Amino acid sequence: MRNLFYTTVFVLLVNTSHLATAETLRFALIPKEENNPFFLASRDGCISAAKELKNVQCIFRGPSSIDVRRQDQILSELIEEGVDGIAIAVSQSDFLASNSIHKALKLGIPIITYDADFSKESLTKNPNLRASYIGTNDYELGKALGEQLKAELPEGGNIIIQSGRPDSPNLNLRVMGVRAALSGKDDASLIDKLLNGENGWKEFSKPLYNFGQFERAQTDLKNVLAAHKRKNIAAIVAVGGWTQFLSSYRDIVEPYQQAIANKEIVLITADTADEQLVYLKDKLANGNVGQNPYKMGRQAIMTLHRLSQKQPVAEVVYIPMTYCTPQNFATCTKH
Repeated sequence: MRNLFYTTVFVLLVNTSHLATAETLRFALIPKEENNPFFLASRDGCISAAKELKNVQCIFRGPSSIDVRRQDQILSELIEEGVDGIAIAVSQSDFLASNSIHKALKLGIPIITYDADFSKESLTKNPNLRASYIGTNDYELGKALGEQLKAELPEGGNIIIQSGRPDSPNLNLRVMGVRAALSGKDDASLIDKLLNGENGWKEFSKPLYNFGQFERAQTDLKNVLAAHKRKNIAAIVAVGGWTQFLSSYRDIVEPYQQAIANKEIVLITADTADEQLVYLKDKLANGNVGQNPYKMGRQAIMTLHRLSQKQPVAEVVYIPMTYCTPQNFATCTKH
């Protein structure tokens, strides 16, 4: 009788444990790259939202550097692990849409995007690729970078644009936005057409692509700074924060601190992480336009939770930007 009692209790405990686990929703946040300060901030927002919701787990997992095949592999692994929803920063639209995302949709796993959405072409082919996009309006971010540059150099000049990948839809929209702001034209052809004198602005070369490699971005920055006088380059506009995410940025830029102050060379960069604001304070940059990855991570988990409860969600949620200069660096992100 006693053995029967203990056996019954053991079975009940096992069943109770199983039910508790089943009630926990596991949502995955998949960045373009794990070690980027921007995406680490999105992880923090994800974890915060999961704690607030309770019975929700945030799984943050991505490639160590931007690699669409590795990102696709990670997504497939998470599908096999049985996650209840996925938020992904899309590194390459067509490849993901035809591989791991296709698998997830077949299994009915809710998909949303954050920071980087699928391309318009991919969404036109399959409007059901994702339920929602959460992030910055990338075109407007690019325009804001261009407007900051215009404020520093009203007469225009030769510029170089830094970007990550030539096949990244969100970064291409930022580049397009920079060109639109400087040229004064809202023209879709600007996505692959270099500025050539419009309103006094000219691109010295095609964008410098670093493929998400911080060291490569800094090498490009170092080379441009060393040649800016000889080649008459007035500004560098980076549509991501790559150069400023390594502390060696200071060593590269400090020799040009006076030139930056005199606006002989202007540095305008996307993102406003804490370390980037220090560079503004120390006058090692002229301006930054930032996003809010922490809010993106929070909103992503909140949205996946709503989807899990069969509640409606907005198709697009734009997170407000921050505008930082050496004059307002201490307060620009406090809102």
